[in-house]
Amino acid sequence: MFHVIEDKAMLRELTESILTDHGCDVLCFESGDQYLEYLKSPEFISPIAVLSDLTMPGINGYDLAIAIRKIHPYQKIILITGNADAYLHPEAVQQICYTLDKPYKPEKLISIVDSVTACHQLQLSSPSHAYPQKCNIDPLFDCQFASLNQDY
Repeated sequence: MFHVIEDKAMLRELTESILTDHGCDVLCFESGDQYLEYLKSPEFISPIAVLSDLTMPGINGYDLAIAIRKIHPYQKIILITGNADAYLHPEAVQQICYTLDKPYKPEKLISIVDSVTACHQLQLSSPSHAYPQKCNIDPLFDCQFASLNQDY
């Protein structure tokens, strides 16, 4: 299951279509505020990853990542943006597994989803297995989960 948060209907539907065509279950949300309501509801289903737009009305993607991590500290979060200003949000950047730049090719999104899913499956199948120090999404990426112990 993946959660997609995108305020533009066309982009939300496109992302959902790419993921469902790839065999993923997807829940979509129109805003970060709508997602936070769902996150706090008893109907919440934990996803493999949250894919969120950066620039949205209401709470932006950076602040949403921080809010998600306060509730689910080990949630994998992918930020999708056409205008990242990471230097303005160093705390938020530490909450994000990966940033996908718009426009993106469907193959890039699928590659990221496959890598995050593999990481998730590895942890489910062997809770004592340590996360890799280097993520196969991006060889320069230091996985923020690498230092986790088996309490995950």
